[in-house]
Amino acid sequence: MSVGLTLEEGNKVTVIFLGDGVYLLSNINPELIQSGTIYKHLDALRLLGHRVVAEKESLEEKGIEKPAVEAEVVSRSEVIKMIANADSVIPWQ
Repeated sequence: MSVGLTLEEGNKVTVIFLGDGVYLLSNINPELIQSGTIYKHLDALRLLGHRVVAEKESLEEKGIEKPAVEAEVVSRSEVIKMIANADSVIPWQ
């Protein structure tokens, strides 16, 4: 969905992974859990100049030392600022 939002000219998208969502950034094998792969979509977002962000505290809480995919790691307070200053927020669970 986030890649599709980049198609409208002028949209700048930031995808933030927090809570259990940070597991998607860990070294998982999508075939084993019968899910689609998210990695190619995250790569596309970054190539188009958009941000992929992981909340530092969520990574720590889940025991993930470093995301297996490229993501900016930012503090919870920074995530709150990003959400508060966003033009639109689309929560996804």
